[in-house]
Amino acid sequence: MTVQRRRLEPEARRQEILEAAERLLRAHGPGVRIDEVVREVGVARGTFYLYFPTWDDLLEAVRARLFEAFDHTYPLPSEVRRPVDWPAALDWLVEAFVDFTVGLGGLHDAIFHSDFAQRRPSGDDAVVRLTAIIRAGQEAGSFAAVDAEPTARLLFAAIHEATDAVAAGADRDRTFAALRHILRGSLCP
Repeated sequence: MTVQRRRLEPEARRQEILEAAERLLRAHGPGVRIDEVVREVGVARGTFYLYFPTWDDLLEAVRARLFEAFDHTYPLPSEVRRPVDWPAALDWLVEAFVDFTVGLGGLHDAIFHSDFAQRRPSGDDAVVRLTAIIRAGQEAGSFAAVDAEPTARLLFAAIHEATDAVAAGADRDRTFAALRHILRGSLCP
């Protein structure tokens, strides 16, 4: 009995490979390899390399999808329709970030804490976003006159630690209360 291979358009095949890699990485973390992905998709190893010249190229595409998904689901607030309550917006975005990251399971470690993350740093996207929020809050008069980028970097360290704590089973409400205290104490006049 021969198995007929499914013909897909190139972009659909690429997405299929990405989605399989995300599922496997979410479930198993950084130990996942190309052979497992191609087996999951049901394609030859050579097909993988048509779309992703290296494993790192695949991981970079997965990381880009994660950032896109987060930005789409949790867009930065805008003062277009009404004034933004920047402290509340920051609380909301920080909680969204923690919950989103915890929900990644093993994918978080594979993308942000593996050898890949050392070889291809993400450019501190979270720090860049946090810096933008601090600056917008400062322009609106809601946040103190702090140096936004280093403050964002230090606050992100606290946010990252809160994420690790919640992922490890720490009480979510207590963790967020402490994190809000740190954020407000650092930013609110």
